[in-house]
Amino acid sequence: MRFLSGMIFVAVALMFVCHPLAAFAEQDAQVAVKVAKVGNLVITQTDIDLRAQKILPMQVSFHGSLDSEKIAKIKQEALGELVERAYKVQYAINSEISIDAIAFETEWQKRLSENKRLADNAHTPQASKIKADLYLDLLTKKAEEVAVDEQITVTDEDVVAYYAENKKRYFRPKQFTASHVFVKVDPSDNAEEKEVKRARAEVLFKRAIAGEDFYNLAYYESDDRSKYVGGSLGTFHAGQTVPEFDAAIQKMAPGEIVGPVRTMYGFHVIKLDAVEDERQLEFDEVSAKIRSSLVEAEREQIYEQWMSKLKEKYSLEHFAQ
Repeated sequence: MRFLSGMIFVAVALMFVCHPLAAFAEQDAQVAVKVAKVGNLVITQTDIDLRAQKILPMQVSFHGSLDSEKIAKIKQEALGELVERAYKVQYAINSEISIDAIAFETEWQKRLSENKRLADNAHTPQASKIKADLYLDLLTKKAEEVAVDEQITVTDEDVVAYYAENKKRYFRPKQFTASHVFVKVDPSDNAEEKEVKRARAEVLFKRAIAGEDFYNLAYYESDDRSKYVGGSLGTFHAGQTVPEFDAAIQKMAPGEIVGPVRTMYGFHVIKLDAVEDERQLEFDEVSAKIRSSLVEAEREQIYEQWMSKLKEKYSLEHFAQ
């Protein structure tokens, strides 16, 4: 009975011929025009207008500012999405897949609570069309879960085997945690101005090695935004910073301060806070990432095969406009 009621709702959803709530349509009483057909499911201009509203990044009131070329592109994208959805709905119907009525009504009420305009017009034909569209979206998602997600077969053994075969890929290079006090040099600075800034950096370096609190020194003297966190540059590995900075940091020991180090940006007084040697990442550290990668790869393959079969089974027809 639940399946029967679900299929009746699909049939009703496909029969709606009404104008959507938002802009795109040019007349208040638009007659639905057939644009495409997948199997026995028809896609109308009304369907495209409704889907296009979801694609648009702006509010309805700004739709009119879009040029005709942009609107045409968005509608073409909407048509593509609806064609793909229609294939999946056909699969759902033939596979006797339906959406639980209570779960669907709960989702619909959630949509109404999030959209006052829709809630105020909940009993209009326009809202009924939107409700039917929501049902088809949820049915499409359920069909994809059954045909694709539930067919994925990645096992714990697969994850272990992949790690063993690709162990070298999970090797973390040497990492550094560092802070700096930065004196900025502008490209337009002349030689005299650069020398003044170098001298300032020298003074800051001497203050740092004399024992002045490095956090405070960076906070009050640094010329970049890292000053707000005491000059902290976080953790990074070799090669992630500019060459001069990278060369300096790799020769330092934890707790050491060097400077001024000249880079293309200016002068740096560097403090190395910590070093973690390069090491092989253990299985437990990367197993979740490996599983996710394997699942995604298998999912993509299953999805492409599924859609290919649907396109072979159901004909696609476009109607002249």
